Amino acid sequence: MAESVFIKRGGYRRMDTFMLATIIYYGTVVFCRKHIDSRRQVEQMEQAGRSGRQNMAEGSERAATSAQTEMTLTDVARASLTELQLDFEDFINLRGGTPWLDDDPNSLEIKSIRLERTPAGANIIHNFSRTVAQNRAKFAKWLESDDPTVVANALIRLCDRADFLTRKQLDAQGERFLEEGGFKERLTRVRVAARVEPEAPACPKCGEPMRLRSARKGPRAGGKFWGCPNYPECDGLLDVEGDENRRQSTGVDSSRLASKRAETE
Repeated sequence: MAESVFIKRGGYRRMDTFMLATIIYYGTVVFCRKHIDSRRQVEQMEQAGRSGRQNMAEGSERAATSAQTEMTLTDVARASLTELQLDFEDFINLRGGTPWLDDDPNSLEIKSIRLERTPAGANIIHNFSRTVAQNRAKFAKWLESDDPTVVANALIRLCDRADFLTRKQLDAQGERFLEEGGFKERLTRVRVAARVEPEAPACPKCGEPMRLRSARKGPRAGGKFWGCPNYPECDGLLDVEGDENRRQSTGVDSSRLASKRAETE
């Protein structure tokens, strides 16, 4: 199968990182409006949560034409969630508390909860919203707690989980770039492949698949002929006419080749 110019992109609604970022963003909005008095801080925290979510989506969509942009936006999303995580840590510390330990039973339970994945196929927007609701319900005992310290701790742990998965996602994006290259390299490969005629004969001199060309001047201006892609290093030429005879022979009249070459120069 021929390589496509555009790789498969999008699909972010089925990524665990985007699901976690969505849960974190929604949880942040509810938390801020209930427990943060400073309007400026509310805006900053909500914006950090939104940035984590939106940049994952945009990076996924931009993957079709720019691997660099995809990786950059994914990293911006990761950094935004780290910023948000620090805000929750500050909230707990300024209240005289301490964030949960890594091996706290709540931390371990939040880490172990399996996320539901949005079904593929039609109605993706509808199904995504339903899946978000299902996953939010799994964390409800923390996110809907009356104790804001519990909610903040839970969101810290969700940010930590999202950070771990996003780093793995970045590693995978980097490996794919090393193996497959970026959009410009793919565009070049596809373009080169498209210029090789499906029924092109082999050059009688060097064996490379030939390209169909048009004479630009001379008595046969506009006429078609097969030319070697390695010209001027190789000046192999074949007539388009007499195709069946041409396929059965590798010999070419040198005077005719010289004439044809002159017509293209």
